[in-house]
Amino acid sequence: MENELKTLGRYQIQGVLGKGAMGLVYDGLDPNLDRRVAIKTILTRKLDPEAARMISVRFEREVRAVARLNHRNIVQVYDFGTEGDLAYIVMEHIQGKELKDYFDANERFDLKKAFGLMIELLDALDFAHEAGIVHRDIKPGNVMVDTGGHAKLTDFGVARVADPEGQQGEATRVGAQVGTPSYMSPEQVQGQKVDGRSDIFSAGIIFYQFLTGQKPFEGTQFALQQKIVMEDPVWPSAIVQVPPEFDRVIARAMAKDVEQRYQRARDFAAALKRILAGKPPEDPDEVLSKPLPAASPPPSREPSVSGGEAEKEFWDDVKDSDDAEDLKLYLEQFPHGQFVELAKRRIAELDG
Repeated sequence: MENELKTLGRYQIQGVLGKGAMGLVYDGLDPNLDRRVAIKTILTRKLDPEAARMISVRFEREVRAVARLNHRNIVQVYDFGTEGDLAYIVMEHIQGKELKDYFDANERFDLKKAFGLMIELLDALDFAHEAGIVHRDIKPGNVMVDTGGHAKLTDFGVARVADPEGQQGEATRVGAQVGTPSYMSPEQVQGQKVDGRSDIFSAGIIFYQFLTGQKPFEGTQFALQQKIVMEDPVWPSAIVQVPPEFDRVIARAMAKDVEQRYQRARDFAAALKRILAGKPPEDPDEVLSKPLPAASPPPSREPSVSGGEAEKEFWDDVKDSDDAEDLKLYLEQFPHGQFVELAKRRIAELDG
């Protein structure tokens, strides 16, 4: 059995760290270097030969990509191989858990911590982009938070790697979608060519989750794609009590037009640092070829009928309902409440 393994290649298996999408992740030891490692495996027995071959290609791509990236906020990858029905990749062992686990458990970060993790993630992305590597699957499941509270970017298995002459390696055919739907950029959704600015859009979605506790775009596959390409999200200040400067950062990071986005991950990080320093997020010396995307001001809020905890409790009871009448009742009870825009969107989805 896979979970009874004692060795994989030269690596000693010491336990199971968790379960990945298609196999187990092992706690391993490299006896040659006396180094603790994590070993991600995929069981290829049930895959057709072409799918199994692509798994090996993906692992090889990840090793080749990350071999270029010696950075404190990028999980290092050391080796890959196959043994029997298992394909495996050997990487740096990180004590911690995925950012996705925090989000799924609705564990919130204070703003200083959220900004710190975002700046580290953007620093890692900037380093990768400078090395000619576009990650293409930025999402909370690919960001580890170690026990020291630092971000570690992982899983470069679908990265686009440029060779030293600047040509794209492992080219993805035009029209192919690569990534995770809820975190895709408009150009990914449409199967267009992507560059580092696509990763910046996805990082903007993660920042939105840090601020609001929810994703900016939700829905079935077609509806989700339409929203990503055509619609602005509900701006953070309309959901939680944050300054309008945060809306401007989100609007720019998640601009539909790549030319209006932050052009480099370091620019996004610099905007966050300026906010932390009490300054406007925009660089006063920057000359823009196009005006910045404008985040709509949050709707003015008048006191709701009950407000406060009563409104929050009511909203928690109806927000996931499949009956539009439940959400309409919320609007009747709290016509100026803080979740009005979300309720209207949900009603439109259900009625549509």
